[in-house]
Amino acid sequence: MKQAIVVTSFGVSDQSVKKKCIDSVIEDVRREFPNFAVFEAWTCHFLIKKLAKEGIKYGTLEAVLDNLAEAGYEKVVILPTHLTPGEEFTNKILQPVEEAKGKFAQLKVAYPVLTGDKPGDYAGKAELLADLSALEAGEELVLMGHGSPHKHNPVYELIQQYADDTNMPVHIGVVEEDDHPNLTDVIRRLQDRGVKKVFMRPMMLVGGDHANNDMAGDEPDSWKNQLQSAGIQVRCSTSGLGENDKYRSLYIEKLQEVI
Repeated sequence: MKQAIVVTSFGVSDQSVKKKCIDSVIEDVRREFPNFAVFEAWTCHFLIKKLAKEGIKYGTLEAVLDNLAEAGYEKVVILPTHLTPGEEFTNKILQPVEEAKGKFAQLKVAYPVLTGDKPGDYAGKAELLADLSALEAGEELVLMGHGSPHKHNPVYELIQQYADDTNMPVHIGVVEEDDHPNLTDVIRRLQDRGVKKVFMRPMMLVGGDHANNDMAGDEPDSWKNQLQSAGIQVRCSTSGLGENDKYRSLYIEKLQEVI
């Protein structure tokens, strides 16, 4: 039986970031599952079109599944690198998979690493996200997630609740201003707790535009500058979670659950 794993990501325009944060996941999967052919798909059509103009080609999940069916693959497993089961996962992974089910003997989807409906579901995972060993004296950790533009994503609140229940000095916000907790919520939370120094990192697979511009950028509306304007000292890292081999191990666990 010909079998394949399709590592499916949102995508990123910076190829050096892709190498560190997405290719590293693909390499892990190839090493751990040598009996599967490993392919890559992206869900962001805008990035696919943008890079195609530069001669760099990536396929949508629909296109990759069509190609695998034509090549005679019978067992296919989709591994999303999206952190949460949000809109992108529902619309651009679950929907194409449902439409392609008749093309394969087996077609399975691993759910995102951060999936659960209560705080305790994130035990162990929250610690890998936070990595408190990086904190310097007097610092607390701020994590910038993505959030959802159209439908509230509760995962960030649940992980925050777990962090609070276990006394982790962690404060989570999302870059989507219409979702919550947003930056305003984070600043209010830090001020209410008297936090004066923070270390800020992206709670995202890749350290792309959101990390470099929205979080750590030099514009007045960046998270860094707004926190500093609120009287809080800020130290930043733009490294994505894909650079953390312990976090990447969660993807291997997800695959093992469905294979």
